[in-house]
Amino acid sequence: MIADNPDCKIELKAFHAEILNDHHAIEKEVNGYKELPLIRKIDNAIVHYNYLDIKKDMAHIIQTEMEKLLSNPGLMHLIIKKKL
Repeated sequence: MIADNPDCKIELKAFHAEILNDHHAIEKEVNGYKELPLIRKIDNAIVHYNYLDIKKDMAHIIQTEMEKLLSNPGLMHLIIKKKL
């Protein structure tokens, strides 16, 4: 199988379907696109802070749920204990 541009036909290919596009209309639409406005600048420090904050939140959720399971005898069977 090979890939090609829709406007460049290749006879010997495994996939023979054809998609009909109006390339001029698509180009006109693309040329009319406007750039998205910048809402705020994101740098690596912000991303790293968010990562650590999410990681902390997840650890808190896990700890809370484990405490619920361990304190309820009816739910203790859901805990899988690793054999060392």
